[in-house]
Amino acid sequence: MMKTTILTVLTLALAGTCSAAGNPHAGKFFSAGDPKVNEFSLTYDDGPGQITDELLALLDKRGVKAAFFVLGSSARAKPAQVKKLAGAGHLVASHTDTHKNWYKIGNAKDREAVLTGELNKAEKALVAACGIRPTVLRMPNGYDRPWVRETARRLGYTLVNWTYGSDWVRQSDDKMAAEYLKALKPGAILLMHDGGGKNKGKNLKVTEALLDEAARRGLKPVRLDALLGLGAPGK
Repeated sequence: MMKTTILTVLTLALAGTCSAAGNPHAGKFFSAGDPKVNEFSLTYDDGPGQITDELLALLDKRGVKAAFFVLGSSARAKPAQVKKLAGAGHLVASHTDTHKNWYKIGNAKDREAVLTGELNKAEKALVAACGIRPTVLRMPNGYDRPWVRETARRLGYTLVNWTYGSDWVRQSDDKMAAEYLKALKPGAILLMHDGGGKNKGKNLKVTEALLDEAARRGLKPVRLDALLGLGAPGK
C-alpha cells in the first residue's frame, strides 16, 4: 500500500512539473468573457459526433471559429475528424478521457490520481490525432471544486465552463432556440453538443440562428481563447 501511494505521489508531481510551466493561465477558471466587449464564443462538447462535419461546414461558410471540447475516447475513435477540427482553425480542448461521474469520484481518496490519469490519456489521444496539446479543459457536467482547479493548475490547464447551455433539456426546438438567443450577450460562452447521446441536428439550426442574430446585433463570434485572452495552445 505504501509503495503504491509513493508511486502515485511521484507520478502526480512529475506530471505537474512537465505540464504547468507552459500555460500562464493554468488553474484559472472562467465562465464568461468581458461583458464590455461585443464578442462571444460558441463551444461544443462530447464530439466528434454525428453533426460535426455539417457543423464545420456551417462555421466555415460563416467564417467562424469555435471551441470543441473533445473526449479522449472520441479522439481515438475519430482521429481524422479531430485533425479536421484543428486544421480548420478551431480550438481543440480537453473534456477528459471518458466523461466519468465526477460528483461520485469527487468523494474518493484517489480523485486527484483518477483525474490526472483521465487528462493524460485524453492529452495523448488529442496530440496523436491533431498534433496539438490541449491547454483548456471543461470538466464533464461543469464539475468544479478547489481540488479540480489545483489539479488543472498542476497539469497546465485553464478551466472553462459556460454562461448558458440547455440542449440536453427536453424542450421544443423553438423554445430552445429562443433561450439561446436570449443568452446571446457580450462575453457569453454558449454551450452545445456535437456528440454524445441522440443526434444533435437541432444544434445546427440553433447555431445558424445565433450567428444571424449576432450579425444583426453587431456581436462578433470569436474563438474561446481569444475571448478570454488565453493565447493559442502550443504544438
